[in-house]
Amino acid sequence: MSNIYENAVRAVEDGAKFTVDFRSRSLKLNGKYLIEDGLYEGELGVPLCSGEEFLANVEELYYRYKHSVPSERSESKLRRYFTAQPERELDNQAMLYGERRDKAQIALELYVLCQILNGLEWVPETMGKWFWQCGNDKDLVILRQWVEPDYNNQSFNN
Repeated sequence: MSNIYENAVRAVEDGAKFTVDFRSRSLKLNGKYLIEDGLYEGELGVPLCSGEEFLANVEELYYRYKHSVPSERSESKLRRYFTAQPERELDNQAMLYGERRDKAQIALELYVLCQILNGLEWVPETMGKWFWQCGNDKDLVILRQWVEPDYNNQSFNN
């Protein structure tokens, strides 16, 4: 698979099931690892960007996810890193023209995973000590532990 990001989003759009795991640095698509323990073949398809650009891109992807249209399949997922609006809270615009939730979810979660794999650095001065919270939407939170899995353990040992 040459461009993991685009191919995975397309596969989910066509009905594939997926699991993104920030802790293990993994992506499973229809039960098969495309990224396992941070290892993959081909290209991620998402270039590393600055912290500010990363956060702006996450805000855009999160907005699309938050206002996406849920399905029975998307609502049955056990793990969700981000919170989306329930169907009853979506406006008519979102219901008519919103993206499918599973597609918006893989786009957001895999983008974050790809940035982590590319070497995204946590900058405490702009991102906070434990987590970053979006100023425009307080529901959007990125935990430092997702980017630096051993950070909590190091903090308690100092």
